[in-house]
Amino acid sequence: MFFQDKISINIKKEFNFIKIKKENIFLNIIFEDSELLIINKPFNFVIHLGYGNTSGTLFNALIYHYKNNLTLPRAGIVHRLDRNTSGLLVVAKTIFSYNYLISLFKKREVIKEYDVIVIGRIEQDGFIDYPIKRNIYRRTMMTVGIGGKSALTYYKVMTIFRNYTYLRIQLKTGRMHQIRVHLSSILHPVFGDKIYYRGIKLNFLGISKEMHKFFLKFSRPALHSRMLSFIHPIFNKKKIWLVAPPIDMIQLINFLYLEDMK
Repeated sequence: MFFQDKISINIKKEFNFIKIKKENIFLNIIFEDSELLIINKPFNFVIHLGYGNTSGTLFNALIYHYKNNLTLPRAGIVHRLDRNTSGLLVVAKTIFSYNYLISLFKKREVIKEYDVIVIGRIEQDGFIDYPIKRNIYRRTMMTVGIGGKSALTYYKVMTIFRNYTYLRIQLKTGRMHQIRVHLSSILHPVFGDKIYYRGIKLNFLGISKEMHKFFLKFSRPALHSRMLSFIHPIFNKKKIWLVAPPIDMIQLINFLYLEDMK
């Protein structure tokens, strides 16, 4: 004897797909041709649509300025930067370049370099080779640990301050929050990172009141995507794009120099 189950589904109106908005948001484009865009993203700017982010994103801006990108997967977005990470981002303008760039990222043939200020003194160049996985207690966070995906971060010491270090970082993988998680794992979290501090507090001993106020007001991780390099999909030549850090990071570096001179 066979039994049949009857399943009823009631779809409420509020769960229907939302209409994607086209929004006239300014994009700081430093390079453009028929195949791709290189954008200098400001901090506090979200890349993808998501829960709580249905407008004001790069996605909304792209489908306004580049109507053909609405026909591409993710509007041509092939990689991401965290909301509060500034700097260079590549976007495809054709399906050919979209597939090409996705392939380059998978093969790790896109060179990405970052400027970052960390807490504490790092005395020499090095690398971090810890797997990264999702934090089982806080699902919006990542952590290092067994069972995670391989992740490799190289860092070069640019300037050693009294209690901080200016690093230049190159990623060999592109895991979510990789730089912040890796630096936190070696007890040198990114300056201004309120999520991956691991209980390490700022050292305010011996600094001026002006510097103290500046530190407290710094509103994001001091992390900037300074360089992007890959073989162009059409011309088959290596291209390199560079962009200087935004004003908040320049001010931070200048403050650190001034404090060390006192």
